[in-house]
Amino acid sequence: MLNLDAEKQALEPWWFTVAQAVGDLPAVEVRFIPIGRVALRNARRAAAAAIGENLPDDDDAMLSPELMEQAGDMMSESLLMSGIDQWRGVGDAKGEPIDVTPDRLRLFLADPIRFEKLDEAYVRPFVLKELEKNVSSPLPNGISAGATRGQDIANRSARRTAKAGAKRTRKKAAQKAVPISKTSPSPTAERVSGT
Repeated sequence: MLNLDAEKQALEPWWFTVAQAVGDLPAVEVRFIPIGRVALRNARRAAAAAIGENLPDDDDAMLSPELMEQAGDMMSESLLMSGIDQWRGVGDAKGEPIDVTPDRLRLFLADPIRFEKLDEAYVRPFVLKELEKNVSSPLPNGISAGATRGQDIANRSARRTAKAGAKRTRKKAAQKAVPISKTSPSPTAERVSGT
């Protein structure tokens, strides 16, 4: 059953501690607003723009790891830029608290350790939740992670080990195992790599 009360609660802003208080320095906290449709759409556009002209011509080609990282960083940055609306413990040179502005937020996110921490707390849980929603039910043929395990069957050519209590005569040990099922691969000659 769909729980609208839980979904309503998930739409509430929440605070996250970026750095604990140390001595006279207060804790650094940011307030996240939940990721919505508009923020997600804008983040996808930012990721697409990051890839830009580097997109492979072949639609089936995989993106390089560098392009995927770049697109992921742009998507995360866009979501964080739209998702942080307040902070505490952030100030100017005089120690006076300052409000969140796009320029200040970009400067705040420029620190790679801080960026990773915020990404881990805000973006990744959302992405994992979305991936979970989009996963289909386990397939009975065993190709998905949740598939039921079928009976393990070995063909007759499989040899039992001595640990399993197998007794082999010299005659049987000398015989070549013959594949008996259509799915057993036939022996092939060794091929040199690259041919």
